[in-house]
Amino acid sequence: MPENFYHVSLKLGGQRCLVVGGGAVAERKVKSLLECGAKVTVVSPELVQGLSERVAKGELLHKNRGFEPHDLDGMLLVISATDDKELNTRIAQLCRKRGILVNVVDNPELSTFYVPASVRRGPICISVSTGGASPLLARRIREYLESQIGPEFGELAVILGGLREQMKKRFPEQEQRQREWEKLLPENVIEQLNEKKLKSFRKLVEECIWWQSE
Repeated sequence: MPENFYHVSLKLGGQRCLVVGGGAVAERKVKSLLECGAKVTVVSPELVQGLSERVAKGELLHKNRGFEPHDLDGMLLVISATDDKELNTRIAQLCRKRGILVNVVDNPELSTFYVPASVRRGPICISVSTGGASPLLARRIREYLESQIGPEFGELAVILGGLREQMKKRFPEQEQRQREWEKLLPENVIEQLNEKKLKSFRKLVEECIWWQSE
């Protein structure tokens, strides 16, 4: 049976992350790290155009050379995306010795974490993992979710996030707040959510915020 994994969401804002490799796979990994606010360093003597453009814009730090052990200094996590199996193994071993999270692309045996297939809608992130049993199945599930979960869910999450502090002030007791949240988000809200419903919900929340500020 595949190994079970403990899924967590890492707060990468301002955290230093390393990507070794400069190809198309490395570019995808860099993109996802930057979207989470990470400070990314790429080590590679060559870069695909997309990465070169990001370097030119100052979005990441590029070390134009091969990997060296001191590149790991201060890193929270490392992604090794090279075609060199020996180098990938060496990087993984060094990371394990130093207690650094490491993902070797397409080699779960060397990795201490996987990057699951994900659907992003604003602050909402839905991740799908098969524990390495079938990455293609994870991708198919992600594609299905993408067709079902539209951008309106991301906007809904933003609206609710803006309401949290007001709800805490208005309803200091947790049980009270829970009842109010359940009124705003009934069980069938997912099935019924569309642009018209979202517009009505937005108006309701704005009125609620205004009322609570009086």
